[in-house]
Amino acid sequence: MVDISDPVVWSTLVQTVVLTLTLLIFIFSFRSQNKAIKEQAYQKVMDDYGDAMRMLSERPELYAFQLELFNATRRTPEREQKSYTRDEMVIRNYVVMLYGFFERVFFLYRRKWIDEDTWRQWAAFLEIVALHPVFRDVHQSSGEMFDKPFVDYVANILNRKN
Repeated sequence: MVDISDPVVWSTLVQTVVLTLTLLIFIFSFRSQNKAIKEQAYQKVMDDYGDAMRMLSERPELYAFQLELFNATRRTPEREQKSYTRDEMVIRNYVVMLYGFFERVFFLYRRKWIDEDTWRQWAAFLEIVALHPVFRDVHQSSGEMFDKPFVDYVANILNRKN
């Protein structure tokens, strides 16, 4: 029989509790760190995407590739074929970058990393930008490239503006 008043028993119990708590803290810490690493990696991808879009606007020699790529993605029966000038493609690229920017802000809002008042300010700016016809075109032609909850949010804004 184990004597509960024995100091060795108490020492063993305390060590077991401390070890268990230490392991739990380590597990939660590891999970948090892993989550932060994944989010940082995704943010890096989004930053690289923004850089790539910016490069398309800044480098005229990429215009031919960009136009071919853009027209190839629009060749479906339900979408009209439109020819874009270089200036129109630069504007469109800027709007795509804005769309991606607003998507990231919306993501932060959904994660509750920015508060409601801050989000309302960004949402008001988004609603103004959404008035531009190029924004509507980007939404319709590129929506599948973005986060569905954000695309749905923008669709609601555009539907209200009709």
